[in-house]
Amino acid sequence: MPLGERLKALRNQVGFSQEMVAERVGVSRQAVTKWESGQTIPTGENLAALAELYAISLDELMEDRSGWVKDGEDNPILRENRTVIAISAQLGALYACVWTLQDMPHGEQLGGGYLLPLFGNIVMLALCSMWMVWNLSFELDLDRRRNNLKIELRYMLAQLLLTVLSFYFHLGLAGFLLSIAILLFYLRVINPRYMGRKLWWKKPKRAVCKMKKGSRDGS
Repeated sequence: MPLGERLKALRNQVGFSQEMVAERVGVSRQAVTKWESGQTIPTGENLAALAELYAISLDELMEDRSGWVKDGEDNPILRENRTVIAISAQLGALYACVWTLQDMPHGEQLGGGYLLPLFGNIVMLALCSMWMVWNLSFELDLDRRRNNLKIELRYMLAQLLLTVLSFYFHLGLAGFLLSIAILLFYLRVINPRYMGRKLWWKKPKRAVCKMKKGSRDGS
């Protein structure tokens, strides 16, 4: 994806108009229009301001993200530790709900000292699930984003079904270890092979960018 298209996609992603971007960067709206149409390239100073505005690094802004989809390279944003933490925390919150129910004495109604912890765990489960889905917003390719969302929802459903089975059949530690195995398989196999991202602790490749020298406002 050319730089101009990337800038337009990032602007649409955060919901800014060209006027808003121009005001925050300190250039004219016409300059922003020329950047996004590919007529001119922003200066290094303006590129740094754009990267800060869109909350990404300058290297990530200048990388050609179409290569991640076409060549199967990994997305540095989606590979960061916070995505791994979100997926792992979602599983932890799911099992916390199950363990709260399992700790209840047999035949006792839900309430008393069990209702509040269960409610808190359900809230955490919902927040972690939304965190996982929100991380997909960093995927600029809409087709890839839709595909990854479907895979992510299937993974959540699989873990939910497994925890329900673990609860009813009293699988205990065996069920939990099986969920951990599914989690690792999802992170190490499904994500890089089918979702175009490597969710592990590995430094991203840095792109070597050659920028044309522009005018003061990049136009």
